Amino acid sequence: MELPGGDSRWQTRSPARTVVFAGRTTTSTIRLLDTMWFFGADDRVQLRFTVNETSRFSTGAREVLGAAGVRRLIPWPDVRQTRYGLLVSASENLDFQDLHVEQRVLVLPHGIGFNKIVPSADGPRLAGLPPAEALRTGRVTVVLAHPDQREQLLAACPEIDGHTVVTGDPVYDQLRGSLRLAEHYRHRLGTGDRRLVFLSSTWGATSQLGRVRDLATRLLGTLPADRYQVAMAVHPNVWVEHDVDVRRWLHHATNAGLVLLPPERGWHAALVAAHLVIGDHGSISLYAAALGKPLLLTGYGDEVVPDTPVDALGRLASHLDLDADLRKQVDQAIAEHDPAVFGPLTGRVFAHVGTSTGRLRDALYRELELAPGEDPPLPRVPDAPVSAEPVTAFNVRAVFTGPDTLAIDRFPRAASARQPDQHLAVREDESDLRLAELASVLVRADIRPDPAGWVARNLPLHGAVVVAAATPTGCFAAVRDGRRVAVAGSPDPMLLASAVYACVTAQCPLTQQLTVAGQRVSLAELGP
Repeated sequence: MELPGGDSRWQTRSPARTVVFAGRTTTSTIRLLDTMWFFGADDRVQLRFTVNETSRFSTGAREVLGAAGVRRLIPWPDVRQTRYGLLVSASENLDFQDLHVEQRVLVLPHGIGFNKIVPSADGPRLAGLPPAEALRTGRVTVVLAHPDQREQLLAACPEIDGHTVVTGDPVYDQLRGSLRLAEHYRHRLGTGDRRLVFLSSTWGATSQLGRVRDLATRLLGTLPADRYQVAMAVHPNVWVEHDVDVRRWLHHATNAGLVLLPPERGWHAALVAAHLVIGDHGSISLYAAALGKPLLLTGYGDEVVPDTPVDALGRLASHLDLDADLRKQVDQAIAEHDPAVFGPLTGRVFAHVGTSTGRLRDALYRELELAPGEDPPLPRVPDAPVSAEPVTAFNVRAVFTGPDTLAIDRFPRAASARQPDQHLAVREDESDLRLAELASVLVRADIRPDPAGWVARNLPLHGAVVVAAATPTGCFAAVRDGRRVAVAGSPDPMLLASAVYACVTAQCPLTQQLTVAGQRVSLAELGP
């Protein structure tokens, strides 16, 4: 029976049970927020939060809760004084000894399985496994995604016998069910007709970001920006440990168009939307494999537990060769991928596929000694918050592949060096003032009054061959030799201005119909 946890005089409704979600790290706190919906609108249960700030990675947990609308936190010292209906944690390192002697605890996973050895004050330990002394109390139950995990944990810690429940993985069910909405997530990410390459890094020196800090920049400098989009998720522990340095490390990549997802949200949507995942030994790589996504790995760390599914994935998946042609490997991985290749591995990771939400809901209510409430929904994964800035400078390769066909490949200047066969196209609002002086093409990209006047005023101020301003139908451009051109057929004035530059350098007429990067474009030279 639950002991009193507050003064009922102030309550609008008097719940039968209180569930306390106990966060310890940013990662585990995010996982707890994903569990709230299992209780639906059941007014027999009230939800409360606390933070056990005993980890190096506890910084940020309170901020995550605040951003989610959690305004009331129970101080951790107060938690030990009360037995609540249930305490739920997604951290195996909670201070279990501080809890009320009769307190029931359900430990959720915050990744997939038990695949990593991590350091601790007492030496290396298996991530996800609670201490033997906590298990001996008989009050701690560990949630598993597959029966094989029980056998693994029994071999590592016999005290866990009888203290596990296999529910499957609701996160996998959400991801799997959301696959049919891939186009929706691509639209929200701004992918358009491009291929989305999704980078995922766990934390630590052997992670993707630890091994290859400039991978995002290298990809953005190799993959034409009009054909590929690059997004990246970095483990919350990296953000907590390195704070503003993460954005500094990735500064060139974000300036080149990288969609850098916030630590608390977005990776689910990016994974569903991705045409290719480039990962490491983190859980996202295993989710990608289970979803049948093309996958390339950047290396594995020594902390991977032998004979686990993640260890098997490291041998089964192809690895990215950082010294070889990156674009060729990306295209080949997408074109040659067999979605069934990871099928046998998936069967070792996820049980009760399609019914895991009900099973976890039932496990929660069993611990509360209540009959389950309404059937839980299966929410689609949330949209990714996108705050990427537009690319404002490109190195552009423009080649006529036919009399009226122009192929254009654009590479963000922030991620690439200009090659002899490329010209530099720069937007007026580019932050680096030096680039406007180096540009062959200068563009005002937003539609404003008097585009012709702006072009006339700016042509003498810069050394660009072509200066252009956006119009409702395309752009108005002026050439240094005095010619003026109206261009229509694309909402991208930078692309159209580069087409004008290509015509000028190839000595082609400025009144004609062209196919430019697959779009039909019309150029009309204007009189004086």
